[in-house]
Amino acid sequence: MLALLLSFVFLGSPWGIWTNKQAFEVYLEEKYEEDFVIEEISFDFFNTRKYHAYAYAADKPDLVFYVGQNRYTSKTEDGYRFEVWSFEAKEEVGQIVEEYFPDHSNYGVNLIFPETEPKEFILADYKKHATVEVGVSLDNIRVNSENSETEIERAFFLLQEIKAKEILLQHFGISYQNRTLQLQKEDIQSINSVEEMEKFLREYNR
Repeated sequence: MLALLLSFVFLGSPWGIWTNKQAFEVYLEEKYEEDFVIEEISFDFFNTRKYHAYAYAADKPDLVFYVGQNRYTSKTEDGYRFEVWSFEAKEEVGQIVEEYFPDHSNYGVNLIFPETEPKEFILADYKKHATVEVGVSLDNIRVNSENSETEIERAFFLLQEIKAKEILLQHFGISYQNRTLQLQKEDIQSINSVEEMEKFLREYNR
C-alpha cells in the first residue's frame, strides 16, 4: 500500500496521467486541426510537479515534439510549430547547401524565433517569423592561392541563393581547415559581390 501511494506521489496517478493525456490531445487537435498521438507522458515530481509528454502528428510520426504544462502557470504549451518550421528550414536550406557544397564535412541550419509565439496557423511560412543561422564545415579543404577564388565564389553564390529565397539570415559561416568566413546579419545585407565577400575570409587557428 505504501509503495502504491509513493508511486502516485512521484509518478502521478493513473487517473492524472490519463486525464492529462486526453487534455494534451484535445489541446493539440483544437489548436492545429490535426490528429495527434501522445507518445509518452510523465509526471515531474522533483522539478515542476507538472505533467509533460512527447507527441507527434498522426501523419508525421518522425517529427516528435514536446507538449506539457508550464511550470509557473500550469497552462499547456507545445513545440510543434518550432519542430515543423525547423524541419522545413533544414529541408529548404539544406538542398541549397548540398548544391554548392556537396563536399561538406557537415552543415547546420538553425532557427531563431521571437520571444512571443506568433499567432498565425502552423502552415504560415517560417520566413515570416524566424531568422536563420547557416553554418557549413569543410574540414577536408585547405584554402590556398589555387582554390581561394573558387571557394569564395561558391560561398557567395550560396549566400545569394539563400537570400533570393527571401530567407532572413541572422548568421552565415563557413569553416575550412585553415580559414573561416563568418558573417553577421548586418554584413550579410551589405554583400553584393565576390570581392566584398572575400574581405571576410580570415586565418583560422584551431
